[in-house]
Amino acid sequence: MIKNPLLQSYWIESPTIGFGLGVTAYSRDDAFKLLGEAGFMLSPDNPDVSVVEGVGVSDLDTNHVVPNIGPLVFRGIWHPRANL
Repeated sequence: MIKNPLLQSYWIESPTIGFGLGVTAYSRDDAFKLLGEAGFMLSPDNPDVSVVEGVGVSDLDTNHVVPNIGPLVFRGIWHPRANL
């Protein structure tokens, strides 16, 4: 499957949530919009929120995250799996 070149994968962590969030979106703002629509109210301007752009499967925790992800090639939240 060919990934849309306009999409970027993001890994987002915050002390207010107990796990990381994986999102594929058109931009950082789009990623936070998708998260907000899913009920994850995080501010991209909060210094406690960590955002890693361009994350791949090999960058993720193999024991917990990888077995529980959806596909990274589609726009949406892939951890927790919500884009299927």
